[in-house]
Amino acid sequence: MTVKYSRRKALLTTLGASLSALTGTRSFADSSSTDGVGPNRGILDKTIRGKQTCDNSEVVVSDMATRLATPQDFSGDVCQGLKDSYEGPYFTCSPSVGKAIAPGEPGQPLTVAVRLIDSECQPIEGGVVDVWACNALGYYSGYGNSPDERPPMVKAILLGHLKPDTEQRFCRGALKTDVDGIAEFETVYPGYYYGQPIHLHMKAHVAGKNLLTTQANFPEDVNQRIMTQAPYSAPRPIERSTKSQGFPIFNVLERDGTLLATIDLVVPA
Repeated sequence: MTVKYSRRKALLTTLGASLSALTGTRSFADSSSTDGVGPNRGILDKTIRGKQTCDNSEVVVSDMATRLATPQDFSGDVCQGLKDSYEGPYFTCSPSVGKAIAPGEPGQPLTVAVRLIDSECQPIEGGVVDVWACNALGYYSGYGNSPDERPPMVKAILLGHLKPDTEQRFCRGALKTDVDGIAEFETVYPGYYYGQPIHLHMKAHVAGKNLLTTQANFPEDVNQRIMTQAPYSAPRPIERSTKSQGFPIFNVLERDGTLLATIDLVVPA
């Protein structure tokens, strides 16, 4: 597979442009929630350790007309549920802005397709999928923490997550699954931050309840190719972790010149 990176993108993704993108203010909505700063959807409920069920009343349905993934791109033969995991420090009930969740963000374009299925491998229509990841330089939108320093995991474990402290919202969003159970997002390939492999977080809501929170890592052969490109290749004071930590791995392929990452999430009954 050859990862394509246009000359125009390369020019836009110099380190200076990346830093400018980080400091600029980006807002997708005018409303704010009880979860701190920024255009969040709001919280309906919190479970033990603060895990959140978001207000999904205005989440839009994933657009089938522009969908890159097909049902055949998913495994569909392993219907064992994933272990419910922690939200991590950087989750927030981000706004539902449609398919494109990283407008203006420098980096390798990436389409992420998440399919919700039940224990009998049947697609779940109308479930809500939240995704969130760091940008190409390792920053999470909504948070000012440096990606080159240890994340505040102790506080996150005690509180469930950290409240946002900036209004930026990028590389995160929410969509309802279509009739095939698929929610598809256009973003950029994540970078890395202190102590963590390259990954993307996901949360599944069904019938108004947060039933699964997990993450998936990206395959190391693809990581190695992407990390040679700007802005990922900019010098960093930390080394990139390649430990899988027991999480599933995205299937990554190239279609129509676009990187496509797919995964099945088996939602518990």
